[in-house]
Amino acid sequence: MNPIDNHIKFALSIKDPNVIFFDYGYEYKQNRRIKVYRATVKTSLKRCPQCGFDQFNHNGHYRARVTYLAANASEPVYLELHKERLLCKNCGTSVMATTELVDKYCNISRATRQKIFMHLQDDRTQKSIACDNNVSPSTVCRYLDKYDDLFRRNYNYLPEHLAMDEVRGVGGVLHFICINGAGDHEIQQILPDRLKQSILDYFNQFPLSVRQRVKTVTLDLNSYYQDIVKAVFPNAKIVVDRFHIVAMMTRAFNQSRVQLMKQYSKRTKEYRTLKFAWKLFLKHCDGLEVKQLFYDRHLRQQLTQQERVQLGLELDETLANTYTIMQGIMTCLKNHDKDGLVIYLYHNEQLSPKMKATLITFKKNLEIILNASESKYSNGPIEGINRMIKQIQRTAFGFRNYHHLVSRIKLQQMRTKPNKKTALEVA
Repeated sequence: MNPIDNHIKFALSIKDPNVIFFDYGYEYKQNRRIKVYRATVKTSLKRCPQCGFDQFNHNGHYRARVTYLAANASEPVYLELHKERLLCKNCGTSVMATTELVDKYCNISRATRQKIFMHLQDDRTQKSIACDNNVSPSTVCRYLDKYDDLFRRNYNYLPEHLAMDEVRGVGGVLHFICINGAGDHEIQQILPDRLKQSILDYFNQFPLSVRQRVKTVTLDLNSYYQDIVKAVFPNAKIVVDRFHIVAMMTRAFNQSRVQLMKQYSKRTKEYRTLKFAWKLFLKHCDGLEVKQLFYDRHLRQQLTQQERVQLGLELDETLANTYTIMQGIMTCLKNHDKDGLVIYLYHNEQLSPKMKATLITFKKNLEIILNASESKYSNGPIEGINRMIKQIQRTAFGFRNYHHLVSRIKLQQMRTKPNKKTALEVA
């Protein structure tokens, strides 16, 4: 038994019996100290792969230096493999020993490539991944190109609940994104643009029987998204995201409040009443504190949050009515009250122009608004994924290649475990 071989294999987690280590040491490469482990790779062939003859002549060794995993990135590790070469005595075919540590004609070990695959799932730059694995950034980029094969879409399946939105990506262009609205919220597709024809062309690749299985599609109030859903998903119910409904109402109320506030002088109490504590006006009424007092330094008095909001609403009846409608619709959405929502949409008087325009939009889309009030699905998961995509782009200082961006998004979102067979074949 060779003690050097046993110790090095234990330290490097190598189990290939054909690799026998006989030396190790330090060297300098480009003013950096590196660790070099030297080993002989013996061939396990018993017969010539060409003629089947079982006798060979020794033909020296082919020396290859392979990048390997390093515990300390400042000290790269290399394997200097002396691969045995043989000549067939019958046909003269040259045979060279191979090992599981590295592919043929490659100088980067399989373990290193598997580690790169793991790091690509983290929120890191490709340059830092390359530095930790002692490879070039272009090598990491090249491996990222090959991982696209792991995410080929199955055109015979669509989830029952879809969610659609857009996200800003390469060059500031808006990309269309579609995810599974239930379950694991897996990304279904990210298209390079959000043009109507591009989206239609993508979904038309699915057979009609597959598209008929989709039950609900959650989206915002983008009009051509509704046209797309009606065209490609005949049995799907369109559900408007409740967040967008609430956001439109709070935006309308806030604009009304600011418009009223500007009618008063900045030194008046009315201006201060409407100007400050604006967050309380947009908060759901059930969340306002009704017992605990706080000192408002702008009004110089102690009062509860509910009293603070009431002081602002008493200044104008139109603003008070607008606030009542906003809170009523928010409550109906929260309680899934479909009938109450219809009452607030059609039985309202003396509202601000901004809120009237918002309610007109809701009435034009009444069916999908009512679907939102009774459905449990929303665009919350896809908004979270959009936040993740922004973080990926911020970490990478932007992407110039659409396919690289999509690969990083899917790798990080799916957190795919590196299956040994798949990861090594793709790498």
